[in-house]
Amino acid sequence: MNGFFMDGLVVKSVNRTFIALVAKVRNLLSIKDYRPICIVGAAYKILANVLANRLKKVMDKLISPFQMVFIKGRQIVDSFVIVEEVIHSWKKSKKGGLLVKLDFEKAYDSVCHAFLFKVSRLMGFNAKWIEWIRVCVSSPLLSVLVNGSPIKEFSMNRDLL
Repeated sequence: MNGFFMDGLVVKSVNRTFIALVAKVRNLLSIKDYRPICIVGAAYKILANVLANRLKKVMDKLISPFQMVFIKGRQIVDSFVIVEEVIHSWKKSKKGGLLVKLDFEKAYDSVCHAFLFKVSRLMGFNAKWIEWIRVCVSSPLLSVLVNGSPIKEFSMNRDLL
């Protein structure tokens, strides 16, 4: 762990994830009857939690007050209240308006990491912090468990853009 915090080095096994199939139903007839789960090592979870807890301390300074989800003290239902207030205001003033709702399905999978790191630099995060995050999100090795034993490792690419 010390090597990670000093140099951003991660031992290959720290970031290894195993994929196991768990039965969803009793009568297993096809692959749809299984649910894939990821098994991540404790060291990686500790590392990710340390970084997440440090980031939580500055989130309210970084994230727009209009972002309602995944920020402590904010809830998605607040968005509905705001929309209702806007519609009520428009009706009362007899002015028209336009509301647009955007929902990015599987948004995490479509994040361009290079863009994320560039924005982090522009927001003032130091190079070591950005490297810690880069190591965590960019280098997972996966292996599927077959009959409880891992088969050949492969790397996962999350950058779709």
